[in-house]
Amino acid sequence: MDEFLQALAQGFLVGSTYGLLALGMGLIYSVSGIVNFAHGEFVSLGMYLCLALFTAFALDPYVSLIITLPAMMLLGAGVYQFLIRPITGHHLLMVIQLTLGISLLLQNAILMAFGGQYLRAPSVVESKLLILGPVVVRMPHLIACVASFGIAAALYVLLRSTDFGRAIRAVHQNAKAAALMGIDVGRVRLFTFAAGIGLLAVAAALIVPGTPMHPSLGLRYTVITLIVVVLGGMTNFVGIMLAGLVIGLSEAMGTIYLSDTLGMLMPYAIFVIIMLLRPQGLLKAA
Repeated sequence: MDEFLQALAQGFLVGSTYGLLALGMGLIYSVSGIVNFAHGEFVSLGMYLCLALFTAFALDPYVSLIITLPAMMLLGAGVYQFLIRPITGHHLLMVIQLTLGISLLLQNAILMAFGGQYLRAPSVVESKLLILGPVVVRMPHLIACVASFGIAAALYVLLRSTDFGRAIRAVHQNAKAAALMGIDVGRVRLFTFAAGIGLLAVAAALIVPGTPMHPSLGLRYTVITLIVVVLGGMTNFVGIMLAGLVIGLSEAMGTIYLSDTLGMLMPYAIFVIIMLLRPQGLLKAA
């Protein structure tokens, strides 16, 4: 029972972070229809930016967000404006190839700048633990969980209760009709893409404490994020957070109760089973 409770807590905390990662992709896809295959590499870039700021100025990864968040949003805006926007509306394969190219570019740039060895960026809360009876919770995981649900709630309020949120929903529902109503569709897509990359900067800072970094780490985050987004219904943000929890819990349970190989396969097996039973995802697209 103690092992089960520990796995349950670990899976819930990690799964919430997966949900935050997937919210960035879901937000971008809901407005522009773009599946960003460089998603994980942007997460990796954010993590290495935290490392660079720690090395240069001894900034804690959480504190470094005051620099990495605007920097990543500007980078995202530039990538969309100068690389993705010119080919929007062309064949989907062109966009996929472009984002894959960006992924390779970022991965190799990180490799040249930091080398191929595993690195870490320490945090003041990295070694702190919260003991709740038989369950031991790492403080970075708890902070990441609280922040993930807080950001998800803020994003929900933004989309439902603000003019910009209503503009995002209008572009998502019908871009042509939104343009006829006076909404600047290009501007909405630009800001949404920048916000999606900004979410990855936040996720990177939350993941960094206690996580070894490697230039090839981005691929894993891309795969996990794609699974969570598809499982959650692509554009349903509540479904995406729920799917993140499902994948996190299946990963934790598989790690404890199965062998190493089978444990690693558990999230993918759960994904396949759910997709066979509910091809539309856990919740319908919003």
